[in-house]
Amino acid sequence: MYLHGCNYPWSTDGETIFYGLDFGANVWGSHLGVSTRRAAVARDFAEMAALGFTVARWFLFCDGRAGIVYDDRGVPLGPDPHLFADLDAALEIALDAGIRIDFVLLDHRWMFAGVRHTIADPATGLLLEARLPEGRARVLHSAAGRDGLFDRVIVPLVRRYGRSGARADLAPALLAYEFMNEPDFVIEEWERDLSSHVSRPLPFEVLADLVSRLSDLVHAEHTDVLTTIGCARVHNLWAWDDAAMGLDLLQVHSYPDIRHPERESDIFGMPPSALGVRRGVILGEFPGHGSEQHPERSAPPGTTLSQYLEFAVNAGYAGAWPWSFSGTDAYGRLPVEPLRQFAARHPDLVNPRARKEPGLQSKTRPTY
Repeated sequence: MYLHGCNYPWSTDGETIFYGLDFGANVWGSHLGVSTRRAAVARDFAEMAALGFTVARWFLFCDGRAGIVYDDRGVPLGPDPHLFADLDAALEIALDAGIRIDFVLLDHRWMFAGVRHTIADPATGLLLEARLPEGRARVLHSAAGRDGLFDRVIVPLVRRYGRSGARADLAPALLAYEFMNEPDFVIEEWERDLSSHVSRPLPFEVLADLVSRLSDLVHAEHTDVLTTIGCARVHNLWAWDDAAMGLDLLQVHSYPDIRHPERESDIFGMPPSALGVRRGVILGEFPGHGSEQHPERSAPPGTTLSQYLEFAVNAGYAGAWPWSFSGTDAYGRLPVEPLRQFAARHPDLVNPRARKEPGLQSKTRPTY
């Protein structure tokens, strides 16, 4: 099995970056989700299909700024009224494009200090913006918070598209769920990688239990939807290979910096057999055009997108998903020509809608 995908972490219209805003109403009281911008998102998916992609990795709740209703303690009460309309629209769009979605439920920024939230003034009832000094850490630290998030938000979401759900017809557009993006940065025991933005890190066993609960739920509701997790560091990948967590595939993310080789390993040239895990592995994130587009203070090696993709296929990875289609950070948008060349070399691995006409793609997409 090889899954030819990309990261579509959040949408953009070229000006606004919709991080955490694609699904549900947000903490600022507006609703900017997929169902309100359906045509624009559908154009993105049509372009991804034309580039050959069969999978899109899409962040859902991110840092918790949209899609979830909270009580006055910050405990999740359930999905907001717009969440399912946006999810339905996203899956309908994906189904039309022949693309399956890997939904990333939480970003590690859920735990970052300064996450934005709104609270009601007890005297006037007015909604006031606040910044949470511990992020939404208390949700995951307390049994009440974890149960609220899981039982009132995640369970209804997964069951909606399960075999007996109200929108079971959209299940073919689902590839996988993952509980958190790059949890390496929020785990208490992993001091080497723990982010300075996290004041209340999580014990590994707490996060592992949540991952296990998600796997059990997904496998109970679906026969062909997977669970995975995006690991930020090669040296932590082994921890997610425990059978108790029930993960079907593992992901490793790789952003090597030739000036700081001690920070993380360069996955290029390292086959899955060298990673010390039993499960299949996806290259879940890597620079799509790192030699030309990257953060100012980093120095990626000169590995090209073509080299990454061919290496992944030949080495036996279950997929290679470059960062990112959206192109909203310093790594920029994906170069088109290497994707066309990959589609020509591997027609059996790509979306059948991949375009053949040279030059057509670059003419139909504005440069941001």
